[in-house]
Amino acid sequence: MDTLPDTVREPPKEAPKKNPRRGRIAAFVLVLGGALGVGVGLGHRDLARWWVEKEARARGIELSFDDLTPRWGRVVLHGAKAKLDGVPGLSAEAAWIAVDLDGLSPTRIEARGAVVTLVGPLDERLEALKAFDRAHPGALDLPATAEVTVHGGSRHAPWIVLTGHATKAAGDAGSFAGTVVFEGTNLGLVGARWNEKDPVSMWIGAEAVEAAPLRLALDTAPTPMSLAATVPALRVAELARGRGIHVPADLRDATVEGTAKVFFGDPASKGMHGGTASFEVKGWVPPHPKELDGIVFGNKTKLGATFEITPDLGEIRVAKATVKAGALELSGPGTLKREGLAAKVKMTLDGEVPCSELGASAVGAHVDGLIGDLLKGVARVGLGGSVKVRVTVDADTRRIEGAVVDQAVTMGCGLR
Repeated sequence: MDTLPDTVREPPKEAPKKNPRRGRIAAFVLVLGGALGVGVGLGHRDLARWWVEKEARARGIELSFDDLTPRWGRVVLHGAKAKLDGVPGLSAEAAWIAVDLDGLSPTRIEARGAVVTLVGPLDERLEALKAFDRAHPGALDLPATAEVTVHGGSRHAPWIVLTGHATKAAGDAGSFAGTVVFEGTNLGLVGARWNEKDPVSMWIGAEAVEAAPLRLALDTAPTPMSLAATVPALRVAELARGRGIHVPADLRDATVEGTAKVFFGDPASKGMHGGTASFEVKGWVPPHPKELDGIVFGNKTKLGATFEITPDLGEIRVAKATVKAGALELSGPGTLKREGLAAKVKMTLDGEVPCSELGASAVGAHVDGLIGDLLKGVARVGLGGSVKVRVTVDADTRRIEGAVVDQAVTMGCGLR
């Protein structure tokens, strides 16, 4: 007889029910991750465009572009244009910009065909850039390289154009090498380098700063900011060559060296840029009659000036210019109106020469030896008063040999 089994088989258990909410969350995460991957990695342009523009806005950059090519690890923008928040007059565009990525974070920028245009007073643009750095710290700290052209003034009528290759490390350090055109005149090679602490160093006329005939230092840290120009010892003919400046034959082999410094961004200056200059010309003294050899002696002339420059850099108003050669010292006001690299110069210089020295110089020009020395001593002891000298100059540096120089002498000599 059949018997029942000792145990009864249990009915099969139902499979656990799925949580529909949890499934939707997981699906959303997968879809979002896939969308980002597809968007950045495989070319979802709308999503990639949204991300690029968002990253730019977070850094204070107003960015637009015609098209983009997103890939893993890099986004390439085509026909890009950019401006910085709070920096009017500064704009940039580039035919091609590549942004390297670490995940979704930009790590490096490379630009080709870049054009930067800077319109308006330089000091205002620099102050605005300083304010931008304070408002968006680190926004421009990415390493970058660019083939770039910089226009000072409007793009169609710039007063200065720099063209070359710029390299920037992380932070504020960078360099530039290329060429410069000023008011339509090609000045040749130009270089620059900068870092976080020192003034921006620039040079014109050579590949290396050590060989450059003109060296500049732009210090934006203090207020007012300053631009210093240094000319190392250089033959006048070398300095004038290719710059539209003609110099007399007796001046070409002389050497000139010195510095000029301009201050700008000072609210008290009412838009004018004040400055000072000091130069020394070795191997030349102003032309003069031989009777003044005892006054205008030696082989060097010192030049100095305090001045103001109009905001458009078109005119220099000299409050006081000085010319010192031997014992002759003249000073007075003047103006220089710039036309390209050349200038029209008008100066009025006054000075006084003691009659005793003038008499001794005149004697020395005609009488030599012991008798001459005795007569010079008599002149120094016996003559009193002074001779007032006024020199007016009206010159164009493009035709310096045609300069009009008038001299007026007022005698005020008498016996002691």
